Amino acid sequence: MWFGQSRLKRNDRRCPSRDLNFTPLDWANHKSPYRRIRHMINIFKSSTLQRLAFPELSMTAGIALGLAYYNEFVATSAAEIAISPTAFGGATTAIGILAGFRLNASYKRYEECRIFWGDTNNAIRDLARQTKMWMRNTEQQARMLKLLKAFPVVLNFHLNCKGGHHLIERFDKNTDASFEDRVHAEYLAELRDIYTDGKDPDYHRMAKVKYNGGNAPVEVLTLMGETIAGSVGSVDAIYVRELDEQLQRLCGAFGASERVLRTSLPTSFTRHTSRLMFFWPNALPFAYYSALGPYGTVFASIFTSWAILSIEDIGVQLEEPFFVLPMRQYSEGIFDAVNQIGCNYEAYSIEAGDAIEVGDAAAKENLPRYSEKENQRPKYIRQSAAPRFHVDDTVATRNGVIRVKRAHDY
Repeated sequence: MWFGQSRLKRNDRRCPSRDLNFTPLDWANHKSPYRRIRHMINIFKSSTLQRLAFPELSMTAGIALGLAYYNEFVATSAAEIAISPTAFGGATTAIGILAGFRLNASYKRYEECRIFWGDTNNAIRDLARQTKMWMRNTEQQARMLKLLKAFPVVLNFHLNCKGGHHLIERFDKNTDASFEDRVHAEYLAELRDIYTDGKDPDYHRMAKVKYNGGNAPVEVLTLMGETIAGSVGSVDAIYVRELDEQLQRLCGAFGASERVLRTSLPTSFTRHTSRLMFFWPNALPFAYYSALGPYGTVFASIFTSWAILSIEDIGVQLEEPFFVLPMRQYSEGIFDAVNQIGCNYEAYSIEAGDAIEVGDAAAKENLPRYSEKENQRPKYIRQSAAPRFHVDDTVATRNGVIRVKRAHDY
């Protein structure tokens, strides 16, 4: 922990850093007075530095070395190649401001998506609580709670091509199964954590829609609507309306997430920024040479390029928040919350003989209380700590039958 916060594993230098939910210990390390020393020790593990090392920084270093060799060993003093560092300074300031603006625009998208997931979490908790409060039919209760657990899983796979299983490689030489089939197998495995027998009609509807390329979150919302509509008659109309309002809230958060997924920053702005970020670092050695000489030019060009290009690169990674956020940790947290509400909820009741007459001061000692049924109430067990692998299960795909296996990243 001293060397950094909890993060998901990276299987490629191109992968961004994905921080898990912070704990009090993570915050203590994050604010530690030794954080700068720790960050310098880890500098070569930086995802940004590893992504920029090739080709950007390598190209800048090559141009700086070539310029130094030409000016020192080939050209005469009158034929040295250099440009005015004073004139180039204005361009450097403008490039820095542009990179900062790019980062701020991307961070706004990142912050929006985190808010959307918070709204999804809150809406699902409210729906789970209201389901236990108002739905008296046990089958309807069980169906609704399973759908609430399934929604974040389905949403995760809808917003991220790997469903948060970032260790899955698109081209895997160890298997003949296609990338889509391997991701679909993980999708089914996560649903099997909820629909353990694999025979539930809702499970098959969600699997079929996803396999055929449909909108699986909309299908889950439809199933929730069917469950709420089926409760009409056994649940008071005002409570049915409350359930539907929470469902609308969940649908709104989903729609907002899709908006971010489908719409990038204006691509003309991204292309223009990328072109400037290509020409500027490769021109740096020519501006530095007259002031720093051959040796200083190489190191200063690499450092300055890294400092500015890193800001732009972080902005590019944050532009697609669903590839950076720990989505599977969010969905498992929602799973645990719904499971806790479902297992630990106990209806509030007034036992016989405890009725209170208004104005009766002597009845204050016989206030309503929770019924004592400790021996009957199921105890809550964290599902994330229970075995959730289905390594013996198989699933039919376009390329035949492949084995289902969970590829947990943390």
